[in-house]
Amino acid sequence: MDFRSRQEMEAVRAEVRAVLSSVLPADWGGSGLLPMDVLPEHMGLARQLDMALAERGLLAPSFPPEYGGRGMGPYAHYALLEELGYHLAPRLTTIAVDLVGPVLLLYGSEEQRRQHLTRIAREGTIWSQGFSEPQAGSDLTSLQTTARRRDGCYVINGQKIWTSMAHQAEWIILLARTGPPESRGRGLSLFLVPAKAPGITISPIVDMTGAHMLNQVFFEDVEVPAENLVGEENRGWVYATTLLQHERGDAILVGQFRRLLDDLRSLLQSRYGRGKAPAAVRHALAQAEVELEVGRLLNLRVVDMAARGLPMDMEASVCKLFVSESFQRFTHVACAILGLWGLAREGKGSVLGGRVPYYLMASVPTTIIAGTSEVQRMIIATRGLGLPRS
Repeated sequence: MDFRSRQEMEAVRAEVRAVLSSVLPADWGGSGLLPMDVLPEHMGLARQLDMALAERGLLAPSFPPEYGGRGMGPYAHYALLEELGYHLAPRLTTIAVDLVGPVLLLYGSEEQRRQHLTRIAREGTIWSQGFSEPQAGSDLTSLQTTARRRDGCYVINGQKIWTSMAHQAEWIILLARTGPPESRGRGLSLFLVPAKAPGITISPIVDMTGAHMLNQVFFEDVEVPAENLVGEENRGWVYATTLLQHERGDAILVGQFRRLLDDLRSLLQSRYGRGKAPAAVRHALAQAEVELEVGRLLNLRVVDMAARGLPMDMEASVCKLFVSESFQRFTHVACAILGLWGLAREGKGSVLGGRVPYYLMASVPTTIIAGTSEVQRMIIATRGLGLPRS
């Protein structure tokens, strides 16, 4: 790892904290939600924060200056995300900045970059990711949504599920089949689709926490200009795997993990005094501290590989697997330590802003989003260790 980037990271952290302190209320404790789960009453605040970051070139700091960024490297971008996570900042541009941006920088046309990257970095355009389908979740290469070439455009038919932010998005980055069904990954293409195009119907999915982040999206004869194809036809799976590698970084979750651990430690110190909590509690917090630091270092390893342009299939999967599962373990630990108080989401009995019971529920999909833990283990075994699939 290049620890010389530490100075750059600290400078970014300080600048981000200055922006957050100027936008977020002094008593801000988050909405009790993960970054993309922005409650309707916090939409205005999230948009205000995006614009404040955009003014400083910090909404998408890794984008080149000609596209509204600062041309900073992966280390600076990681510092930005971890800081946003720690301060529970509401964020509308996770997919746009962290997933769409890297793919377009690598594979998009110059016109696509100028049209979309500039708007993302300067205006905070909201994007959605249209990958999973009812019969194609863990195995995306079996997806059935089709895109057929006709008269200078592609006609898209099919449906997507678990589509984050589709109800708020202006654009969808969509994976669809342009080859025959038996072509699997070799017949997929990646498209940039206007979310309000005729023929698109969006149906909400409300999760068990009460949040509406997910949707089911139906495409019926949706016409998309041929120039909205990313890269080459039938090469979409190559581009999508790049996107998924970036999605498996967990900088924001590391920041939230750190905040929850810090807040729980402060709460226990106020009750028992420093170092006087029951031994079992102290041991549990120590274990969480170890796992958090390991997760952070795994993230930095992925960041370092990205900075050097190295493939990071296995490392991104190791990072995603470890951080999501350790965060899930810690939410159970936090609930056990707090007892019944830890189950109250609001009211006088709630502690830590009611975040613990929400995180307990939200920690389940964190081990599913961007590929289940089982999928991550398969990637580690096959692509990383060279083991057979069965």
